[in-house]
Amino acid sequence: MILSALTFSLTPKPWDTMSWVEVPDGLEFVRYEITTIPAPRRPEVEATPDEENRWALAARDFEKELLDAQSDVRREHGIRTKPRFMADTATVRLWRYSWFPNRRARSRRSWERCVARMRAAEERYRPTREEIEARVAATKAREN
Repeated sequence: MILSALTFSLTPKPWDTMSWVEVPDGLEFVRYEITTIPAPRRPEVEATPDEENRWALAARDFEKELLDAQSDVRREHGIRTKPRFMADTATVRLWRYSWFPNRRARSRRSWERCVARMRAAEERYRPTREEIEARVAATKAREN
């Protein structure tokens, strides 16, 4: 089985155009995905089918929770995605959210909820990630 390490990070747009929004640092998360594409830096480890299913399910749930948290914080800042002609989706920013009073405080509270949700998802995924990393380290040690 070949594993691919993927890094999840927040979408930079539209946060760079919203001067009143302070995006917290450290919101990059690593998850492992089972792939069939070999590459020099992708480790190949042995695992039972039950382990593969458990790892794939944990990675899928982790990614879904991160994407949902990002979607919620975007929605709370007035950013929507809509289907468009000749495109699957387009990002639309509702400017009226920028004009509401106390926008910085609302933004800060929204990000606090998002960060708490992402950290909780990371804690749920941590045992699986540590198990995978231990298996990768043992495989590399055996090869050397």
